[in-house]
Amino acid sequence: MRLAYHGLRAKDKSFNATLQTDFAPALPPIEAVSQDVGRVLLNLFTNAFYAVQQRKLQQPDGYVPTVSVSTRALRGGGVQVRVRDNGAGIPEAVRQKIFQPFFTTKPTGEGTGLGLSLSYDIIIKGHNGTLQLETK
Repeated sequence: MRLAYHGLRAKDKSFNATLQTDFAPALPPIEAVSQDVGRVLLNLFTNAFYAVQQRKLQQPDGYVPTVSVSTRALRGGGVQVRVRDNGAGIPEAVRQKIFQPFFTTKPTGEGTGLGLSLSYDIIIKGHNGTLQLETK
Protein backbone atom coordinates (compact mmCIF):
# COMPACT_ATOMS: atom_id res chain seq x y z
CA MET A 1 0.00 0.00 0.00
CA ARG A 2 2.81 2.40 0.87
CA LEU A 3 4.62 1.59 -2.39
CA ALA A 4 1.54 2.54 -4.43
CA TYR A 5 1.00 5.66 -2.32
CA HIS A 6 4.56 6.89 -2.74
CA GLY A 7 4.44 6.04 -6.44
CA LEU A 8 1.52 8.43 -6.87
CA ARG A 9 3.14 11.05 -4.64
CA ALA A 10 6.25 10.90 -6.84
CA LYS A 11 4.05 12.09 -9.72
CA ASP A 12 1.96 14.54 -7.68
CA LYS A 13 3.77 15.94 -4.63
CA SER A 14 0.63 17.80 -3.49
CA PHE A 15 -1.38 14.57 -3.12
CA ASN A 16 -1.99 13.27 0.40
CA ALA A 17 -4.20 10.46 1.61
CA THR A 18 -5.04 8.66 4.81
CA LEU A 19 -3.84 5.05 4.88
CA GLN A 20 -5.67 2.68 7.21
CA THR A 21 -4.89 -0.92 8.09
CA ASP A 22 -6.84 -3.50 10.04
CA PHE A 23 -4.99 -6.82 10.04
CA ALA A 24 -6.38 -9.92 11.74
CA PRO A 25 -4.01 -11.01 14.51
CA ALA A 26 -3.75 -14.66 13.44
CA LEU A 27 -4.41 -15.87 9.92
CA PRO A 28 -4.19 -19.46 8.76
CA PRO A 29 -1.41 -20.26 6.33
CA ILE A 30 -2.48 -20.37 2.68
CA GLU A 31 -0.79 -21.64 -0.44
CA ALA A 32 -0.09 -18.74 -2.75
CA VAL A 33 2.55 -17.36 -5.06
CA SER A 34 3.56 -14.32 -3.04
CA GLN A 35 4.87 -12.37 -6.06
CA ASP A 36 1.57 -12.84 -7.89
CA VAL A 37 -0.58 -11.88 -4.92
CA GLY A 38 1.72 -8.91 -4.28
CA ARG A 39 1.24 -7.82 -7.89
CA VAL A 40 -2.55 -8.01 -7.49
CA LEU A 41 -2.46 -6.00 -4.28
CA LEU A 42 -0.19 -3.37 -5.81
CA ASN A 43 -2.63 -3.03 -8.71
CA LEU A 44 -5.63 -2.72 -6.38
CA PHE A 45 -3.86 -0.11 -4.26
CA THR A 46 -2.74 1.84 -7.35
CA ASN A 47 -6.33 1.91 -8.62
CA ALA A 48 -7.62 2.94 -5.19
CA PHE A 49 -5.18 5.84 -4.91
CA TYR A 50 -6.01 6.91 -8.47
CA ALA A 51 -9.72 6.91 -7.58
CA VAL A 52 -9.29 9.04 -4.46
CA GLN A 53 -6.94 11.41 -6.28
CA GLN A 54 -9.54 11.94 -9.02
CA ARG A 55 -12.26 12.62 -6.46
CA LYS A 56 -9.97 15.06 -4.62
CA LEU A 57 -9.53 16.98 -7.88
CA GLN A 58 -13.33 17.26 -8.17
CA GLN A 59 -14.11 17.88 -4.46
CA PRO A 60 -11.13 19.65 -2.92
CA ASP A 61 -12.91 21.12 0.13
CA GLY A 62 -13.56 18.84 3.08
CA TYR A 63 -12.85 15.56 1.29
CA VAL A 64 -10.18 13.36 2.88
CA PRO A 65 -8.84 10.72 0.44
CA THR A 66 -8.68 7.40 2.30
CA VAL A 67 -7.45 3.95 1.26
CA SER A 68 -7.62 0.99 3.60
CA VAL A 69 -6.70 -2.67 3.68
CA SER A 70 -8.00 -5.29 6.07
CA THR A 71 -7.59 -9.02 6.48
CA ARG A 72 -9.66 -11.68 8.16
CA ALA A 73 -9.77 -15.44 8.39
CA LEU A 74 -12.62 -17.18 6.60
CA ARG A 75 -14.44 -20.26 7.80
CA GLY A 76 -12.95 -23.25 6.06
CA GLY A 77 -9.38 -21.99 6.14
CA GLY A 78 -9.31 -19.15 3.66
CA VAL A 79 -8.21 -15.56 4.03
CA GLN A 80 -9.97 -12.41 2.88
CA VAL A 81 -8.02 -9.31 1.93
CA ARG A 82 -10.21 -6.25 1.45
CA VAL A 83 -8.97 -3.08 -0.22
CA ARG A 84 -11.27 -0.07 0.14
CA ASP A 85 -11.24 3.55 -0.92
CA ASN A 86 -13.60 6.48 -0.64
CA GLY A 87 -13.30 7.54 -4.27
CA ALA A 88 -16.29 8.46 -6.44
CA GLY A 89 -17.44 4.86 -7.02
CA ILE A 90 -17.77 2.90 -10.25
CA PRO A 91 -20.73 3.47 -12.62
CA GLU A 92 -22.87 0.46 -13.58
CA ALA A 93 -21.74 0.54 -17.23
CA VAL A 94 -18.11 0.25 -16.14
CA ARG A 95 -18.79 -2.51 -13.58
CA GLN A 96 -19.86 -4.86 -16.37
CA LYS A 97 -16.48 -4.54 -18.12
CA ILE A 98 -14.06 -3.95 -15.23
CA PHE A 99 -12.30 -7.34 -15.42
CA GLN A 100 -12.14 -7.53 -19.24
CA PRO A 101 -8.71 -7.35 -20.89
CA PHE A 102 -7.74 -3.92 -22.25
CA PHE A 103 -10.71 -2.13 -20.64
CA THR A 104 -9.65 1.06 -18.88
CA THR A 105 -11.32 4.20 -17.63
CA LYS A 106 -8.05 6.11 -17.48
CA PRO A 107 -7.04 8.67 -20.12
CA THR A 108 -4.86 7.53 -23.01
CA GLY A 109 -1.33 6.83 -21.83
CA GLU A 110 -2.28 6.40 -18.16
CA GLY A 111 -3.61 2.85 -18.12
CA THR A 112 -3.16 -0.34 -20.11
CA GLY A 113 -6.42 -1.99 -19.16
CA LEU A 114 -4.55 -5.12 -18.11
CA GLY A 115 -4.33 -4.53 -14.37
CA LEU A 116 -7.70 -5.80 -13.21
CA SER A 117 -7.89 -8.41 -15.97
CA LEU A 118 -4.55 -9.91 -14.92
CA SER A 119 -5.48 -9.56 -11.26
CA TYR A 120 -8.67 -11.49 -11.94
CA ASP A 121 -6.77 -14.26 -13.72
CA ILE A 122 -4.15 -14.49 -10.97
CA ILE A 123 -6.70 -14.77 -8.16
CA ILE A 124 -9.45 -16.78 -9.90
CA LYS A 125 -7.51 -19.05 -12.23
CA GLY A 126 -4.12 -19.16 -10.53
CA HIS A 127 -5.19 -19.37 -6.89
CA ASN A 128 -8.80 -20.64 -7.01
CA GLY A 129 -9.89 -17.55 -5.12
CA THR A 130 -12.49 -14.88 -5.68
CA LEU A 131 -12.13 -11.24 -6.66
CA GLN A 132 -15.23 -9.18 -6.03
CA LEU A 133 -16.18 -5.60 -6.68
CA GLU A 134 -18.46 -3.60 -4.41
CA THR A 135 -19.19 0.07 -5.04
CA LYS A 136 -21.34 2.89 -3.73
